[in-house]
Amino acid sequence: MDLLKQLLTVVAFGYMCYHIYTFGPGMFNVTVLVILILSTVANYFREKRESDLKANENARKARAEARHAKKHKKQ
Repeated sequence: MDLLKQLLTVVAFGYMCYHIYTFGPGMFNVTVLVILILSTVANYFREKRESDLKANENARKARAEARHAKKHKKQ
């Protein structure tokens, strides 16, 4: 699904660039292009944050399991 979203974003960006090149940089065209760029950047940082949170959670679980195993090994 992410690949489809990225592909559609590239297609939309290319179409907007072509449209601005063909018809000129009108206020609506530039506004739509800026919104497209901002939403792409926001989506990138959201996915990066979610990935970091998931990695942090997995690391915490691994440390807890290691402490638990170490504790039971000593007994």
